[in-house]
Amino acid sequence: MFGSRAFRAAIWILLVFLIILVGSEISFVFTPVVLAVRALFWPIVLAGLLYYWFCPVVDWLTSRRLSRTLAILFVYALVTTVLGLVTTSLVPLLREQLASLIGNAPGLAQSLRERLLALEEHEWISRLFAHGTVTLENMVNQLTLLVNNILLTAGQHITPLIGLTTNVVTTLLLIPFLLFYMLLDGHRLPDTLVSWLPRRHRNEAKAVLYGMDKALSTYIQGQALVSLSVGVLAFIGYMIIGLDYPLVLAIITTVTNVVPFVGPIIGTLPALVVGIIHSPGMAWRALIVMIVVQQLEGLLISPRIMGKKFASHPVSIILLILAAGKLAGVVGILLAIPAYAVLRVILSHSYMLVRLFREPTKPN
Repeated sequence: MFGSRAFRAAIWILLVFLIILVGSEISFVFTPVVLAVRALFWPIVLAGLLYYWFCPVVDWLTSRRLSRTLAILFVYALVTTVLGLVTTSLVPLLREQLASLIGNAPGLAQSLRERLLALEEHEWISRLFAHGTVTLENMVNQLTLLVNNILLTAGQHITPLIGLTTNVVTTLLLIPFLLFYMLLDGHRLPDTLVSWLPRRHRNEAKAVLYGMDKALSTYIQGQALVSLSVGVLAFIGYMIIGLDYPLVLAIITTVTNVVPFVGPIIGTLPALVVGIIHSPGMAWRALIVMIVVQQLEGLLISPRIMGKKFASHPVSIILLILAAGKLAGVVGILLAIPAYAVLRVILSHSYMLVRLFREPTKPN
């Protein structure tokens, strides 16, 4: 019994819990580590995302006999130019729409309440709530309160970001330096990691690491292009139908689209709310725009950019989103699926690597 695999697994689990218990009792030892991780987490994550977006361009320029340093500097200059154009053209519009949306939050919530209460005049709506304990007015009050709280909370979190707080400035200053060294030496990382391994396994280990890197880059680059395409199409559609706050709503659609299955629904709801406040007809037009955009994404954009969609059952995705939302709120919902996809790639390749090293050495 003591030598069984189950017993050894139980011992390892107990050791892990013992380490956690001891660590919780001497938390002051780990406080500097936790603070350092919090300070570096977002710069490293954002620099890693930018690395996978810019690395193909740097590699292409390097293949044209340009030194890697010059290629990185050229990409920096190009990105700076594009950001300058976007900043001068879109940021003032975004700031204006956000200020209008946040400033008019109480009035928008009241308009939404009036529009929804007007539905009680329809016969089938009145029959639906005629004999129930829940009234339409109570539901509308709860919904308008929720919308008002969301708008006010968004204003409290977004306004400091637009004003460039100290933390944001620090993050923005760290990212270019981290990204520069990632682009400069990132392609050498597999060679560095396998240098301490037995020589007979280096080629196989390097192949696994390159496969992991390719899988990550394919997912990150593809998901970014798909989400950006959906956001641009939504912005164009909102502009065509004359929906209020089109840029803000398009950005919400772009961000939420990274979450499979649930993300498109979450991104559509704000457009429907704004449409209902304007008029019922505008809400229908906004819904039609998002249906068309999602059909284009599902039939044309994703198959060409991503190939197969995220290969996970919808129920598992929904459960993962619910758990992440409970643990980390909106940020958890947005990051749950991308983080899960990245971790799945890493774990699958790591398992291959472990199996490789557990294989017995073949005789010469």
